[in-house]
Amino acid sequence: MSDQPDTNGELPQLRALDPATAARTSSGQPPSPTLYLPNRLLVTGFPASTRDMRLSALGSALEPLDLTFRLTARTTRRIDRLRGTRGLQRQILDEIWVSSVVLETRTAGAPAPDAWSVLQQLRANAPRVADTLSLEHVVHPAGAWGGVPYWGGVPYWGGVPYWGGVPYWGGVPSTALTEYLVPGRGGRMPVSVVLEDPALRARSVPRAPVVAVLDTAVADHPWFRDKKRVLRLAVSDGELVPDPGGTAVAPTPVNLLTGEAPPVFGHGTFIAGLIRQGCPEATILTIPVMNDEGVAEEGDVLAALTALLSRHVGGQERNRPGDCIDVLSLSLGYYAEDASYLSGPVKQVLDRFAAHGVLVVAGVGNDACELPFVPAVLAKRPPGRVTDKSQPPLASVGAHNPDGTSIALFSNQLPIVSAYRAGVSVVSTFPQVNGAAGSTTVTGATGQRRTVDPDDYSQGFAAWSGTSFATPVLAAQLAAHLIESGDDLTDVSDLAMRKRAVRALKECLKGDHP
Repeated sequence: MSDQPDTNGELPQLRALDPATAARTSSGQPPSPTLYLPNRLLVTGFPASTRDMRLSALGSALEPLDLTFRLTARTTRRIDRLRGTRGLQRQILDEIWVSSVVLETRTAGAPAPDAWSVLQQLRANAPRVADTLSLEHVVHPAGAWGGVPYWGGVPYWGGVPYWGGVPYWGGVPSTALTEYLVPGRGGRMPVSVVLEDPALRARSVPRAPVVAVLDTAVADHPWFRDKKRVLRLAVSDGELVPDPGGTAVAPTPVNLLTGEAPPVFGHGTFIAGLIRQGCPEATILTIPVMNDEGVAEEGDVLAALTALLSRHVGGQERNRPGDCIDVLSLSLGYYAEDASYLSGPVKQVLDRFAAHGVLVVAGVGNDACELPFVPAVLAKRPPGRVTDKSQPPLASVGAHNPDGTSIALFSNQLPIVSAYRAGVSVVSTFPQVNGAAGSTTVTGATGQRRTVDPDDYSQGFAAWSGTSFATPVLAAQLAAHLIESGDDLTDVSDLAMRKRAVRALKECLKGDHP
């Protein structure tokens, strides 16, 4: 079975880090807003045993704070499964593994600990221990309109948009941003498509490029029933296994009061369709990490990334091209609370993907702000020339309006936006469902007549907007270029994959910057 929530079936609590009231960072500056699990921390480094020095040091550092900790059940299972690993896989685990720990009070009745406050105290009193620690953030889509409110005490599964008029974002009227929520002006809506599955025109290639997508599950759809072109995997105790429920569609609608589907229902299916359109030859490897409300725990995303990297590196070592990936498309992230995003666990694992020749693309986010959205904020320019040591840098992706030139108002502005791609009112695949929201119906002499049912997706296609969807457009373009370059994609050595990845990135970003 795939990993399940470590909360007895209940959704975990979260907390919004408010710059006005939260503890200051070690530099004395207020933190930036973010969402995090208030009783969790992430510890970097694979524990060799239950008495691992990192964990022992953490326990000792917490004692003066009248606190202790325990590993989450999922972390314990993953460690037990992978403890006997050796060689390069073990080296990777030692460098990028993160354990999720739950903070607990030693004294009965004492106030529950707050992970941000504890982290600041450890940075002041036990800096060596704190260097291995980070918050466990709540990860959400890079652009799918809502589901994670940052302020106001509303549970994150309540369907309240977290972008548009949120304090601290600044400057952009919410009414302007919310235009994109209106069906016909960018909002999610059903559409009719008469085109055939693009895979029917796919070229025959010695090895299809593999585009990996970590997102919501890809639902059953006529375009995705070929198991050779869509590989559905899930994380089980730290390893990737076939996802037995990979084609299941969650019951819809979830909200019985409104008849509406969850905010990001169909997100992964929509992304997969954009990759299929842009590179019909590509194999799409999907790993579900987010639920349909658009929520994931950072520890679970990191576990999926670690398992995927291990599979990729194992494929390179054993010359099994089928286990390798060429492009990693990430339409998700979180806002970093301070400069730690420059060296946090997400950066560590994505750096290793680059070192092993994988192109990583990430959406910049939809809040019309300049706050650091991880991982997109990690983007760098491609190297000036390709050498044996060149590595493909992460590429961040913003959204263009349908005119193909103007930047979507919602698209975040980060220090480096590598590329802008179509991200407004794009059309793609969607789960074939019909919600309970109605439409105006009139019965007359000529039969039943009605307006468009706003949540009838039984035809399997939708229009939607967001940097989440600009991201797979670039991912597909990169995959297509790998084919068109004529390079031998069956050569999956580090050197070969790095060099062709950098060349593909440079070519596909040509013209995006002066």
